[in-house]
Amino acid sequence: MTLLDIIIELPKEGEFNFYQLTDCQFLSHIFRVQITALDNKEQTERRLVSMRGHQFTERVIQLSDTSLTYQIEGNGPIKLHLGEINYTNSNTQHFLHYKISGTSNTWLPSWLLKAVLYYDFKRAGKRLWSVLNES
Repeated sequence: MTLLDIIIELPKEGEFNFYQLTDCQFLSHIFRVQITALDNKEQTERRLVSMRGHQFTERVIQLSDTSLTYQIEGNGPIKLHLGEINYTNSNTQHFLHYKISGTSNTWLPSWLLKAVLYYDFKRAGKRLWSVLNES
């Protein structure tokens, strides 16, 4: 089930690359959560995320100059969590297309989890815009 499907606009002049989305300090600032790098297993990047009373491990599956795919290892607030982020651009604008699929793994019904994710990512997108616009 698709829980989030959002387009995040980026400033045309801002400095952005996908490797920023693996920088735990950068992500902690953008999402206002605690993200800590973990020892890498099998040559994949892993990070511990602490948010809204939950702690879970994310593993980067694929990373390139234009896309990033990650998933949650083990239990997390989203069962079968898969996140996909793709960069797209037009002549006038740059965008991130962020999609999260899975189902609620907590007492929250999936429709409410969708609303929370949308709110969180909308705010994170605004912070990302501000950070990139300053650079």
